[in-house]
Amino acid sequence: MKLKPVLTLGLALSALALAAPVRYEMKSYANIGGKWQPAFAWCDAPDRVIAVTQPAGADLSQPQPIKLRQVLKRPAPNTDAFDYVAEYLLGPGEGAAGSIYTAITFPDGTGQDGQYFIHTSNVENVQDPAYRMTHVNEFRTPEGAFRCRYQPQAVFMGATNKRTVIVWDNGKTATYATRNFDGTPGVYVTGGKWTADEHGKEYRFTSSDGYVYVVNASPFSAQVQVKKGDKVLLTEPFLAYSISQPAKEQP
Repeated sequence: MKLKPVLTLGLALSALALAAPVRYEMKSYANIGGKWQPAFAWCDAPDRVIAVTQPAGADLSQPQPIKLRQVLKRPAPNTDAFDYVAEYLLGPGEGAAGSIYTAITFPDGTGQDGQYFIHTSNVENVQDPAYRMTHVNEFRTPEGAFRCRYQPQAVFMGATNKRTVIVWDNGKTATYATRNFDGTPGVYVTGGKWTADEHGKEYRFTSSDGYVYVVNASPFSAQVQVKKGDKVLLTEPFLAYSISQPAKEQP
């Protein structure tokens, strides 16, 4: 039996659609000044977590006001925790050899000679279906230059005051891992599942010895909990996080 031309074309287009790689979109949020806000970028640096808010306007050809938060991971003993919020200007961004350098300047306009910036990749980003996370390479602030942790295939990455939490999801099962700031061994648990509603997404993992790790993420709050049975053993709010999900409009 011959297929009609229209049906043949429809089957061909369907096959192409099935073969097309999934494109992802990454959203980032940070708790700055006690309020969860969309983040332009954040950095899980070796000694601190740094995050900047998303500017009110999308056009960064002119510097726009933002807030920047820095939290030291391991403050010196017998000293106050290093955690502060400062106001800066963000933009413009300048491209160079696969990179984008987005300027950070002081509100009075000083620091415009390119000495402070956020360095992101113009290659390793979610515009390419090969990457689920956009690579934030480095933050350079008045305190120094800070390289940022990167997990290109993670669907979630967040930092609390004590650890980094990473989640991978291959479409069948999810995997949970932590990197503890005090140098103690982290946790690695696979076989996780997720649920989602209008408020956000929850990942849940159960270890072989009965511990349950729960990651909750929404634009309004985000935390990780550890439970055993009905008892909550630990609750840690995130300082900042990124979540990657399939783009609503696929090519």
